Amino acid sequence: MDVEKLKLRVDRQPFLPFRIHLVDGRSFEILRPDWTWVIPPFRRVFIARPELGRGRSLPIEEIDAMFIVSLEDLPPAEGSETAAA
Repeated sequence: MDVEKLKLRVDRQPFLPFRIHLVDGRSFEILRPDWTWVIPPFRRVFIARPELGRGRSLPIEEIDAMFIVSLEDLPPAEGSETAAA
């Protein structure tokens, strides 16, 4: 996957949620841009996984962009500006 394209998707205003699909069949929902970091020079994507954390820990998933096969649009979150539009 083109990392710059993914970074544009995360930085888009207004943000629209999406799902990342990997070659191994796993997928990750990107519901908030502030929980996702794209590092273009290193082709790395970091996704915070608060649903897996306990207490103060915040697990982070590290993904090589080479293993991303597709992006899928998700409906806007209820209460968001785009959902109200």
